[in-house]
Amino acid sequence: MQQVILEEFPKADISVNIVWVNVLKGDGIDAARRAADHMTADPRVRHFYDPGNRSGQAISRSLGWKWVTAWDIYLFYEKGAEWQADHPPPPTHWMHQLGYLFWDAHLRTGDALVGELRATMSALEAASAR
Repeated sequence: MQQVILEEFPKADISVNIVWVNVLKGDGIDAARRAADHMTADPRVRHFYDPGNRSGQAISRSLGWKWVTAWDIYLFYEKGAEWQADHPPPPTHWMHQLGYLFWDAHLRTGDALVGELRATMSALEAASAR
């Protein structure tokens, strides 16, 4: 899905960081590499592997989540936003697919997730054209 969205918005001035973590059975460095290989060779995309899920813990704190580590989440930041070690800034926009944990305004799955990603990317592309 990420690949399709990126292909639809080739002019969006964005940087995409995909962090692969161990959450589900079968997750690991080999699974992360296989998944990353399926992504388009888009120069805006960088892949990282975080076996300890430190990024998910830091993101959870930035969102005010307690007792849960973030994964399967989409975060959007202002251009130039800086991460300080384990303290990412709060995102300007975000959504997640963790319906079994959270039923909130940021939950998006299926077509609703794709629609929200397209709307967000449209806004980013329009902003970068200015």
